[in-house]
Amino acid sequence: MNIRILFDNRKQDKGYFAGWGVSYLIDGHILFDAGENEDMLFHNMRSMSVKPEEITKIVVSHEHWDHIGGLWRLLAHNPGMPAYICPGVSSEFKDKIVSFGADITFVEPFMEVDRDVYTTGETKGMSRYGMIPEQALVLRSEKGTTVITGCAHNGIADIVASVRERMPEPVYLVLGGFHTLDLPPSVLRLVIKRFREMGVTKVAPTHCTGMEAIQLFKEAYGSDFIEALVGTNLEV
Repeated sequence: MNIRILFDNRKQDKGYFAGWGVSYLIDGHILFDAGENEDMLFHNMRSMSVKPEEITKIVVSHEHWDHIGGLWRLLAHNPGMPAYICPGVSSEFKDKIVSFGADITFVEPFMEVDRDVYTTGETKGMSRYGMIPEQALVLRSEKGTTVITGCAHNGIADIVASVRERMPEPVYLVLGGFHTLDLPPSVLRLVIKRFREMGVTKVAPTHCTGMEAIQLFKEAYGSDFIEALVGTNLEV
């Protein structure tokens, strides 16, 4: 199973745009989040030879601006596209998606989105804007389970723990925003300790993880740390 990083804070090459937010392409046709800016996202897609019409489904982790920037152009390009969203999103967000003609599915716990691709279903976490409904993606492959997060507002270690309870395979990779940007080193080390205790093989922290946390994960995981940047191509 393939994952391409279309948008993130950091980039592999000067030919790409980097910005706040994330966007990941799963197996060439499932988009998870859409970054902060449609022009930057679509530029990166063109640079990676990703055609909008080849995207058949979109999963939105949550409705914050830095995860939906390219959503509207994508929906306009692909009328009737299936969109997987949390049932607790605002009525304004839901109505806008409907106005673009998307085929909305309100996610349920560990619902199958595609073959070997699942959503955790809606979880609730705190942000500066208050409680936020959010979902993460779960991929199953011969290597194990891959967990992909947008921001992990309800706690990255708790998300991984919930996946371990539901999926029989070990956790091979955790990729995405860990929401650890403002945590002190002592707490970050506890998060890493929980990852180790849960048997997480590889990590690829991005976005709202924060550079201090990324460095600590890098030191802890060594060769099992993946530098995840715009343009990175992963096989899981």
